[in-house]
Amino acid sequence: MKKILVSAYGCEPFRGSEAGVGWNWILQMARFYELFVIARENDRERIEQNLPEEFRSNLHFYYYDTCKLLMKVKKKDKGLYLYYWMWQIGIIPLISQLIKQFKPDYTMHLTFGSVWMPTFLPFFRTPFIWGPVGGGDGVPKQMLKILPLKQRIVQGLRYGLIATSWLNPIVAIPSKKSSLILCRTENNCEAIPKKYRNKCQVILETAMGDEVFANCKDLNCQRNHVIEIMTTGRLVPFKNTMMAVEGVHTLSTKYSNIHMTIIGKGPEKHRILEYIQNNKLETIVEIIPEIPREQLLMRLCDADIYAFPSLREGGSWALMEAMAVGLPVVCLNWTGMRIITDTESAIRIEPSDYENTKSEFTAGIEKLLLDSDLRCSIGTAARDRMMQVFNWTHVGDTIKEIFDQLEEK
Repeated sequence: MKKILVSAYGCEPFRGSEAGVGWNWILQMARFYELFVIARENDRERIEQNLPEEFRSNLHFYYYDTCKLLMKVKKKDKGLYLYYWMWQIGIIPLISQLIKQFKPDYTMHLTFGSVWMPTFLPFFRTPFIWGPVGGGDGVPKQMLKILPLKQRIVQGLRYGLIATSWLNPIVAIPSKKSSLILCRTENNCEAIPKKYRNKCQVILETAMGDEVFANCKDLNCQRNHVIEIMTTGRLVPFKNTMMAVEGVHTLSTKYSNIHMTIIGKGPEKHRILEYIQNNKLETIVEIIPEIPREQLLMRLCDADIYAFPSLREGGSWALMEAMAVGLPVVCLNWTGMRIITDTESAIRIEPSDYENTKSEFTAGIEKLLLDSDLRCSIGTAARDRMMQVFNWTHVGDTIKEIFDQLEEK
């Protein structure tokens, strides 16, 4: 059985985001490999309490956290990035010790997977697996002008970093020394210097657990009622929620049986509320704060259409949850959405300039609004796709296939 030393900064049971990804990837890899996992001391208790009995013989956890002073820095604005650097530096002696003691076949940098964040595993002689990494998903260039100035600058810098990644040691060194680079999306492959892209394999980092699939909307497609359009997630500029709101506004002038619910919070909320008030949409568009996941899944089950106009994503938990319960989706055919959906499970809009994209996006919602059978068929296909392709067991099988191919080279 192959041995893999894994750096997993984010690794915590029953969590979303990076911590949940780290935990689930480690459990899936433990089906096939013996793992030596470096995680945060802060997560020790939850990890030890929730280790599945069937994987205990293949899982060996080692813990590290920085000094208390740096732990305090982590809680400050932007302090997480400094802390992450210090954590990666701090685990170097532990990595060296574990490599010397157990002689793993591979090292792997698993979580906080951005190509723009450091890992020091490539400097050891053990063959190195990098990823799954993100950070290369940019907003479509035609849509940059709709973002606030600060966000346009950030996105412009992102494209600049991608174009010059071969000069950036944080990207170039791991790319050169990797035996395998796991990229979350095809767009992320573009952040890897061209000469090393032959090492890239695309695999999305996220999947859905059984607790999500336990929820399913009533697919009684012929019911006659107000059509509920829903969108969820952070209200930040690149999520592009305003496009969906403007689309619903247009449709509300033609149809009286629609309602939109936005679940989330963020800096865009004020701008969206102002638009709602200026256009007298208070009875048509509602914003509610974040709610517990169990309640969110129930709300998704009661909706009819899921509008997801985001301009860039890796593995989107919000989109995948909506699909998992059986909601038909309208989204852009771009970055993570292109991987999560297919032509049967969503109406996918090719991004162009804002007005044309908004027009096509609105038309996609209208198409679902008018055809209950189409809502039913797309929603069923969406749930089937999640259950068959984006469950954790399938992710584990895919990881093994990719690693087997690495062995054959």
